[in-house]
Amino acid sequence: MSAWICSLLMKKRARIIVLGLITSFSVALVLMVKLQRDAEQPVTKKKDVKAESPTLSTRTTTPGGHKMAILVPFRDRFEELLEFVPYMHNFLSKQGTSHEIYVINQVDDYRFNRASLINIGFLESGKDCDYVAMHDVDLVPINPAITYPYPRTGVYHVASPDLHPLYHYRKFVGGILLLTRDAFISTNGMSNRYWGWGLEDDEFYVRMRHQALQIERPLGIKTGYKTFRHIHNRKKRQRDTAKHFNQSVELRHLDKITGASNIRYKVDSKVDITIKGAPAKIINVALDCDLKNTPWCLKPEYHTVYKAKGLIP
Repeated sequence: MSAWICSLLMKKRARIIVLGLITSFSVALVLMVKLQRDAEQPVTKKKDVKAESPTLSTRTTTPGGHKMAILVPFRDRFEELLEFVPYMHNFLSKQGTSHEIYVINQVDDYRFNRASLINIGFLESGKDCDYVAMHDVDLVPINPAITYPYPRTGVYHVASPDLHPLYHYRKFVGGILLLTRDAFISTNGMSNRYWGWGLEDDEFYVRMRHQALQIERPLGIKTGYKTFRHIHNRKKRQRDTAKHFNQSVELRHLDKITGASNIRYKVDSKVDITIKGAPAKIINVALDCDLKNTPWCLKPEYHTVYKAKGLIP
């Protein structure tokens, strides 16, 4: 009797073990199927969604295939240039802003003419660039919230008066100014009569107003006058602010004659350079001066010689 009971119990235990093995195998099979399905589904964890959200390093500020030509009027500022080119290239690349840097280097012996160099840069820059940045070589943004977008209204003043470290008057449009090519053409660019330093931006403000161009400026920037770094050394490089002949009187009036359409110049050479891995195009240009209408293009040391020759009054 006891032997029969033991045999029955052993058979029952065996059935339980078999059932347990079958159940375990079934559960394992279900888990394998579930894991396979989960692997085929897109991951939707919060950290993955955050990684795919627009950030400073992935944001594109020039949607629609826009490309910007940075026009840098230049003469004898190589220390600043060596810093400017790699800094701006990296700054804009991090934001996804398509760009090319054009350094328009004045190689003649006349006084510096920033406006004319910008006109030349506009004419010589690549036609694949549909907007331009008139950009001083000694001014760079240090707040990553500053962007260089394609101007919706035609004009976008990056270095606005409430952000520029030096100039805060309402009509100020210097430092860094973005324009679409159409907006620049509508003003005929800048006046070619401004030899020496200053005032050409103020006249360009009037030109834009005459064309009813709306000037947009950055919003929501909290860094104020510390938004940009101004790297000009005034003691080492004094600006030519002198006014010669009747220059002060003549430049009080809006120039309705000269501009990008009739700038006279010669391209001496074009050179592609790379500074710390950052590319730029150097355009060496010699300007032409209308001695009859703008004798103040001459440096003071040449006045006596030109007067003796009867070339200037």
